[in-house]
Amino acid sequence: RAPARAAVAGDGSATAAGKSLWEPDLPLTEADPEIAAIVSLEAQRQRKGLELIASENFTSRAVMEAVGSCLTNKYSEGLPGARYYGGNEYIDQSERLCQKRALEAFHLDDAEWGVNVQALSGSPANFAVYTALLNPHDRIMGLDLAHGGHLTHGFYTPSRKVSATSVYFESLPYRLDEATGYIDYDQLERDAMLFRPKLIIAGASAYARNIDYARFREIADKVGAYLLADMAHVSGLVSAGLVNDPFEHCDVVTTTTHKS
Repeated sequence: RAPARAAVAGDGSATAAGKSLWEPDLPLTEADPEIAAIVSLEAQRQRKGLELIASENFTSRAVMEAVGSCLTNKYSEGLPGARYYGGNEYIDQSERLCQKRALEAFHLDDAEWGVNVQALSGSPANFAVYTALLNPHDRIMGLDLAHGGHLTHGFYTPSRKVSATSVYFESLPYRLDEATGYIDYDQLERDAMLFRPKLIIAGASAYARNIDYARFREIADKVGAYLLADMAHVSGLVSAGLVNDPFEHCDVVTTTTHKS
């Protein structure tokens, strides 16, 4: 028996025997039962399991409605009011509203702080900062991964450059004082004076102490470095005023929206 012939059209739809396989109003269970089954299994896993991964969270129905809305259909390269494609007037409205709310969440003055909300997660947000402030092979310092840092803060092994950060930039990690569990700021200062980084990253993925951003600022100023705070894991606590505020001392601050 000869197989039915199918072709994929340039707009992503497919045809079989002259009939379109793309039906925009079909629910997922009918349009793609296999994917629908996988989604159902994952929903059950999340509902029944206990997952102790602090950086994960459960998003709300409202968020899923927004990210699954018709907004996803639009190309919106560029910035509000300066897009590459036309038809972005409502995308512009949503992005400007998001920027306004981000500033309000952290009690910031828009005359002092700008905000970009386009990064899809924390890792590309960090890399956007690096490429904006640094040249290839410039030096950075971040908390060592084994001491609670993050892969994007310059981590590498003796045999492998693990992330784009360590591929494009030279990095020297700073570490904790293992007797106290606090960042060893004095050793960080000594290392920074020798290494002369162009950027110092104040932030962590698994650090249970309050970060002394004022001390970081003092060290960064001594070596002429930019100071970046990656507060992704504690941004909710920053907004609520429960931990130190990086905005008082840092040149750039990155975060995500779902961790705390």
